[in-house]
Amino acid sequence: MAIKNKYKAIIIILLISLVTAGFIWVRSYVFSKLGLAINRKIESLKVSGFNVKYDSLSVDWKKNIVEIHGLLLDKNPYDTACVNPEFISIAKVRADGIRLFPLILSNTLDFEELYLETPRVAMRENSMFRLDSAAQREIEFVLKVDRVLIKEANLQYTDSLDCEVITALQSNISIDGLQMEFRIDKKFEYTADKVMLDSSEVHLPRAFYTLWVKETTLDFSDEKLSIDSLKIVPDFGNVEFGRRRGYEVDRFEAIIPYIKATNLSFSFLDSTWVKAELAEVRFFLKVFRDKRLPFKKIPKPLPVDAIQDLPFGLLIDSLRIIKSYVQYDEFPEEGSDAGGVYFDNLYAVLSNINNTVADGHAQLRANASLMGHGNIEVSVTFPFNRDQRSSISGSLHDFPIEKINPMLTPSTNIKVTSGIMHKLTFNFWFNAIRSDGEIELNYEDLKLVIYKEDDESKEAGPQKDNLKTFILNTFVFRKNMDEKLPEEKRTGTVMYERDDNRSIFNFWVKSLLSGIKSAYNLDKMAEKKDERESKKEERLAKRLERKQKKAVKKRDRG
Repeated sequence: MAIKNKYKAIIIILLISLVTAGFIWVRSYVFSKLGLAINRKIESLKVSGFNVKYDSLSVDWKKNIVEIHGLLLDKNPYDTACVNPEFISIAKVRADGIRLFPLILSNTLDFEELYLETPRVAMRENSMFRLDSAAQREIEFVLKVDRVLIKEANLQYTDSLDCEVITALQSNISIDGLQMEFRIDKKFEYTADKVMLDSSEVHLPRAFYTLWVKETTLDFSDEKLSIDSLKIVPDFGNVEFGRRRGYEVDRFEAIIPYIKATNLSFSFLDSTWVKAELAEVRFFLKVFRDKRLPFKKIPKPLPVDAIQDLPFGLLIDSLRIIKSYVQYDEFPEEGSDAGGVYFDNLYAVLSNINNTVADGHAQLRANASLMGHGNIEVSVTFPFNRDQRSSISGSLHDFPIEKINPMLTPSTNIKVTSGIMHKLTFNFWFNAIRSDGEIELNYEDLKLVIYKEDDESKEAGPQKDNLKTFILNTFVFRKNMDEKLPEEKRTGTVMYERDDNRSIFNFWVKSLLSGIKSAYNLDKMAEKKDERESKKEERLAKRLERKQKKAVKKRDRG
């Protein structure tokens, strides 16, 4: 019995030894095969015109690791404008936890972790980083990685003509559940469970902006997007920014504590679209414009037109703006100081964003505190049918009118010394051509001062123009415009032809101003003034024509 047990033990030991030896042999064979496959794929890249260099390549079957140091992949320059070629360089590539059976059975590289240290990528518009068909056949495979860690990535996208940088990205990146398929008979496909970017910095040299992002998480499994702490920083100050651009332009500066999206999904196959059930954002935005610079005509579509012209489908059930702040400052064409207006405690909901249908409409509802005091509410309807007009209605309550002086005085030399706007309501329709509607005012105790505009008064400080101030308060603006006046006396007609080179907000503001002018008959006064000037020009033209005829007759007689 003891002898039988002894033989059994020996047989078991021999079997274990054979299995272990076989496993070690298979493992070392597969790893040697993997090394040869990597070298063969590198050679196929060379055939396709790529230059491939590396300092060392090691395959350690004991530690289950493959490492490449000093990897460089580039392609010879194909033009004379850019001295440096497109390239990909990685200081260190390490693949841990290689799974053997997927590699043996289905030509699938399956790793637990793939680590890339300080990768640098430089690519151009109309990139030549493409493989020929022969190289594609050689590198047909599937890549699966539980987790990819990319440390201090640096990506540059440059112009093909002059090699100027269009976009540059620096970030630490991690990807969970990555799968990539390289097939010659179908499009490149990839999937991932989660993508995270940490400490990202995006440079946009042509636009003069730098973006800083603390953390970005795109979770495909839970269908969520989260951006934590985004900063938009202009490369130059208010005045220098516009001078560098060479024309009148908005300069944006923003802090965005968060952007969130839920039930988020994408499609990049037969059709391209982005869907989300709910998107939420909070921001603190400052905008500056220097109106002393030349105005460049750049057509600006209305919001719905801009969304419908996107090259992909966009469907968002609800976009919410939470407790945000917007400040707009501008330097007037003629003036010595910039003026501005701001909206605090801004809340808004834009619902039913959809550029894939022609029926229905999107709805915007917003409310904010104007200049930290009056409450303003706005509701806008945007039909998806471009032939239908949009509508906007809103109101402003309990607003001290002198709070608009920071915006009013620098551009008009008029200052409000007192007045309270109990209620301002408006309702008008608009399209890409014009706006039509009405505005109703209800205020009391309005008093204005107008300053002299001559150079001497500017040097000595603001000097009150007594005559114009008297005319303004006595004959132009009513001190009180409340319920004691008939409604028609407090109502103005909104009618304004849109300048399609200006933004939608400019269109709305100018429409409201047209209603205010109408309430005071300033539009009719302007029409009468234009009519008088037109008649005066006609009289001068006729007088000049008569003088010319007399001169001709006199010359003929002489």
